[in-house]
Amino acid sequence: MTTNVLDYLDASAARFPDKIAFGDEKTTLTFSQLRDKARRGGSYLAARIGTNLPVAVFMEKTPECLAAFFAAVSAGCFYVPLDTKMPAERIKLIFNTLHPAFVLCDEKNEQEARAVAGQAGCELFSAACQTEPDEAALAAIRAAHVDTDLLYVLFTSGSTGVPKGVTISHRCMVDYADWLHDALDIDENCVLGNQAPFVFDNSTLDIYSTLKNGCTTWIIPRKCFAFHKTMMRFLAEHDIDTIFFVPSALIAIANSGILDIAPPTGLKRVYFCGEVMPNRQLNMWRRAVPGAVYCNMYGPTEITDVCAYYIVDREFDDDAPLPIGRACANTRILILNEDDKPVGPGETGELCVLGTCLSRGYYNNPAQTEKAFVQNPLNSLFHERMYRTGDLARYNERGEIMFLGRRDFQIKHQGCYRIELGEIETALLSVREVSNGCCLFDEARDEIVCVYMGRTDDDTLAEQLKAKLPSYMLPNRYVQLDMLPMTINDKIDRVLLRSSCIGGTL
Repeated sequence: MTTNVLDYLDASAARFPDKIAFGDEKTTLTFSQLRDKARRGGSYLAARIGTNLPVAVFMEKTPECLAAFFAAVSAGCFYVPLDTKMPAERIKLIFNTLHPAFVLCDEKNEQEARAVAGQAGCELFSAACQTEPDEAALAAIRAAHVDTDLLYVLFTSGSTGVPKGVTISHRCMVDYADWLHDALDIDENCVLGNQAPFVFDNSTLDIYSTLKNGCTTWIIPRKCFAFHKTMMRFLAEHDIDTIFFVPSALIAIANSGILDIAPPTGLKRVYFCGEVMPNRQLNMWRRAVPGAVYCNMYGPTEITDVCAYYIVDREFDDDAPLPIGRACANTRILILNEDDKPVGPGETGELCVLGTCLSRGYYNNPAQTEKAFVQNPLNSLFHERMYRTGDLARYNERGEIMFLGRRDFQIKHQGCYRIELGEIETALLSVREVSNGCCLFDEARDEIVCVYMGRTDDDTLAEQLKAKLPSYMLPNRYVQLDMLPMTINDKIDRVLLRSSCIGGTL
């Protein structure tokens, strides 16, 4: 019975001691080296702090950073990744909620880490790894562990401007890693290419697939996402056969034309999650690498990365929406209408999730936890937690779930029309001359604002959308940009766009 993710590490280190677990351009760690650093760093922490406490990790995105995560776990604590490029003010907001027991850092970020650590201890991870493993202490910590203990806390942007810490337990991750192996055929022979930052939950697919299965993950350099020839070269040189990217990254690669020149034919699995994947660019990928399995996945951070998936098994027109499919194993999805009743055929409702995948709630934030994690309204007989995602969905004629966008992306336009902005975006991204874009709603002016990149102009685009959308769904205003602002997770930064396009600076 697996109750701790370190059980995976122990087993993989025993089976494949000299195999590379994680690597980047400069360094690699084998499974035995990863385990050794985790135990050394864990022994260092165990001598200084108690268990079930937060350990903040302020390090560059490297294999050493992952070893620091597992050092925190070896000490019976949970890790909290911090983006080294985030503003100091945001770190302060996070620390005001988190109150970390300790901060691990690298040489590059030591000065900043010590400045923000406050009363918490702070040490270079490389120095902590000089500690000899304390076998007795590590064994006692493992013996006291239960699978509901926290594994990590990821801080997401809160609607109030205060970051929310999503808590994920070992049991959540064990279920997820097992599902990835069983449903998506990820095993010891896979070589994964990591795109997602470690502060983003999509990275957990790469991290814990590697830990469980004894496969290898290469951290793809950021420059590869700007220079796509370099990307193709990196994928080929490292024999990468599995990628899990946000759609924006896949869209940019498809739009660059590199798939026609140097397609990554070694890829066997192309997975994506985090945004809507437009079929126009997905079809470019499918034509360029027809032998790969493509999987559209869905899930907020609060449900351990993914709760629904669709393995693409048929052809789609460029302007067709892509299903998110069905619930993952050991997960239940409900689509509830405004009366908290299951939706009927074709009816839109809020997507809600139940199962062991659910977060334990928001760290040190009971008020927000109570709003999002509620009693299942269909069950009045015993306590059953349900997470309200705030996302709209419906079932298609095949029984597959169709994601329609955020609940707060549903607008009331011209006094009577209820519109999902995601439907307009699907039409927008199917236009061949549009490389990327999104839609915003200006409530004060009752205007739909279309923001896009591409080789076209406002008038031409408006005419093309008239052939795809009813008149009441057509954008009222168009904003063409040379480049869309992106978040650290490589998603379109809608908050920044909203403040600039609707706030009046564009």
